[in-house]
Amino acid sequence: MDKLTLSRICAYAGPVLLTSLAEQAAEGKEAALLKGPEKTMVLLQVREPVRRSRFYLGELLAAHCVVELGGVRGAAVLMGDDLNKARAAAILDAAHSGGFPGFARVEGELLRLDAARKTELAKEAAEIRKTNVSFQSLEDREL
Repeated sequence: MDKLTLSRICAYAGPVLLTSLAEQAAEGKEAALLKGPEKTMVLLQVREPVRRSRFYLGELLAAHCVVELGGVRGAAVLMGDDLNKARAAAILDAAHSGGFPGFARVEGELLRLDAARKTELAKEAAEIRKTNVSFQSLEDREL
């Protein structure tokens, strides 16, 4: 699993499940808090599609945490203000970076969660596609 996939899963996973998986991945090791968990504001930067210039759309409330687990640092920044979830995501990041055996044991559960989310999104997309409307004007018709 790569970092992007882990980050995406942590972003939409429930806080109780994420905390449970983080505890399993830590294998009883105590995570030392290096920063946070704390609330922060993140500037949301987007790229304008025509001129390709960047601008700031606004600010986003986020929870940030940095931990050290078994000599390995882990960090997480998650949208929202759930500090416990940010701490759990940082622990999972450290366990992933350190290649802990505990992370290998929870990786399957994380991937199942990701697959279920993708299935849910595909069903939602299929429902939305049903609402497409076809418009015709008089110019489109042959008389």
